[in-house]
Amino acid sequence: MSFASAGFVPFLLVVFALYASLRETDATHTHSSSSPGARALSTVVTLLATVVLADLLWLLAIPGASLADPLDALFRVLLGAEPRPLGPRALVGPALFAGGYAVARCVRAPTPARAPLRATVAALALGALGVAFGWAVYRRALPELSRALASLGHPAWLFAWGAARGLDEQPSREARRLAKQSALFLVSALMYHSWAATTRGAYQYLLALILATVVLDYALAFVIERNTRTTSENPATARLWLVGSFVANLGILCAFKYWDFFGESAHAIARRLGWAWTFVPVALLLPAGISFHTFQSLSYTVDVYKRKLRATPSLLEFATFVLFFPQLVAGPIVRAEEFLPQIADPPPIREAAALEGLARVARGLVKKLCLADPLAVLLVDRVFDRPNAYSSVENLLAVYGYAFQIYLDFSAYSDIAIGAAAMLGFTLPENFRTPYRSIDLSAFWRRWHITLSTWLRDYLYIPLGGSRGSDRATYRNLTITMLLGGLWHGANWTFIAWGALHGGGLAITRAFQRHTERTNVRPAVIATRAALVAASAAALHRAAAPSLDRIAALWSVDRAWIHLALAWCYLAPAWAALTVWSAARAEAGSRVAHALSALLTFHYVCFAWVFFRAPSFERAKEVLSAIGEKTADIPNVPRWFLLALCLAALSHVAPDAAYDRARRAFVSAHPVLRAAALTALFVALRSISLPGAVPFIYFQF
Repeated sequence: MSFASAGFVPFLLVVFALYASLRETDATHTHSSSSPGARALSTVVTLLATVVLADLLWLLAIPGASLADPLDALFRVLLGAEPRPLGPRALVGPALFAGGYAVARCVRAPTPARAPLRATVAALALGALGVAFGWAVYRRALPELSRALASLGHPAWLFAWGAARGLDEQPSREARRLAKQSALFLVSALMYHSWAATTRGAYQYLLALILATVVLDYALAFVIERNTRTTSENPATARLWLVGSFVANLGILCAFKYWDFFGESAHAIARRLGWAWTFVPVALLLPAGISFHTFQSLSYTVDVYKRKLRATPSLLEFATFVLFFPQLVAGPIVRAEEFLPQIADPPPIREAAALEGLARVARGLVKKLCLADPLAVLLVDRVFDRPNAYSSVENLLAVYGYAFQIYLDFSAYSDIAIGAAAMLGFTLPENFRTPYRSIDLSAFWRRWHITLSTWLRDYLYIPLGGSRGSDRATYRNLTITMLLGGLWHGANWTFIAWGALHGGGLAITRAFQRHTERTNVRPAVIATRAALVAASAAALHRAAAPSLDRIAALWSVDRAWIHLALAWCYLAPAWAALTVWSAARAEAGSRVAHALSALLTFHYVCFAWVFFRAPSFERAKEVLSAIGEKTADIPNVPRWFLLALCLAALSHVAPDAAYDRARRAFVSAHPVLRAAALTALFVALRSISLPGAVPFIYFQF
């Protein structure tokens, strides 16, 4: 199950129906004035509806699964499958659902005072399960274990939903809050497991790996808090446990994402030095969303260490915070101090907010299916696969197409995530604010992937020293932050090059801005001087080209990269100086200067996108070389690509008020009109969207 699958919208609607059926935490008991018969009938109807909706969720997340209740036969008939005779298994699910309901009606909600004890018990239980899993791996019993767990999956699912419904029926406000948290956790765990279940071998247990890190960080937070807030404070011990959290989370991330990359890079260095060493890649599958939930867990332990928040007493709340299904796979990256209070006391569902969330989901689907996917399939993917087969203009259009594709694709995911959360009453932070309108590179990073850029700022750039030290230290911190930001995106030197381009561009821009502020020299004079220096350097570069080619041959280095690196060294300052000048004019109110500075920033970002998109430096060189050939024919550019590119550009520069008016009109419209609009949109998307689902770009990170 993913946002790109056709079943996500029905999945979301079923989740909304189940979650909305739970009472608000501040609600009174609705059956208090009813007759016993009416209360019993209402309870039976509610329980039956819960079973039906829970079964629907299970089938949407795990297609082809069998149900452990009599509804299995009904759903198989509705889906056109061969019905099977009802056996004893059909009674297991209802019995466990009733058992979960009965148990939850009797138990009392746990008290926060015993939270450290629960953390210890959870850690011990997790260790025992880890030993059992290790034994299964040692005995090569994973297939049998997988089959056993699959047969027990749906009965356990029904038991959990019976317990959630039983908690919701209690008069205690704490119990009803626990019911809502349980519902969110169950849905989030199922959605992630539905992805893991499609993998092979031990990868099917990746949900257990995430839960293991959840339990570890939950327990470590109490130890860290005890050493920073009690009378016997011990900052050194707290730092030690914080390092343990970093080692555990980043160790898992590095093992899955960077092991082969670092090993192959070390092997290449050893081979150049003449050392006899062989590295064997392990080719581990990258768990979905590992980079995002790792950063979220780290922000929690760091904030507890910095005393920005208290360690949460509820393991369920923390697990739901990490696994929250709308943003688990590709963000936005939410902070514990912002989102844990919402999980601790789930906000009520409001009609207006839910409708606005639904409109935002629809907006995201339009971005993804009508614009981002056609841009990718019609030209971008084909050009980046074989750049030499296309003309200069076609390569350039592919670069522009990718710039809008990645923006529309990622912002579409953010729209769907924010909208899905809003439908359930939750608020997620904004992740994009029309970044290609930015007048300089700093503004771009205040508008692009905002939750990542602010995370890097608060947890990396500022701890490194930020801009508090010397100018040289500031530029160093900017470059290091962006280099690590590039590495975060992927285990490839092309991502590091992308980060270096942004880090270098930010540092040079900051240098010109500071020089302008301190010397009172007009930005136009600085831009003119930088342009003259660039022209002189270009002339020297041309004269020295033969010597550089000989040096490249002597070092066994591709001469194209030496020339490109040298050209960047004198062209980037000229670009930065011109950007600073035009940005200053734009801030003074010049629309022409605003357009110029936005175009300058956009083209620098596009140049960096070439390295982000290309699978290797060789492919990036082919794209840039093809653009430099200056061939203008475009026989391979479909009309639909040009239309999608124009619409993407127009949608980006259109005023924000246009969408706001459409959103308000949708929310205030009659329910029949809203239903008709959504139906028409669904039909249109079905007819326009491409036959095969194109995965979201940031799923790979």
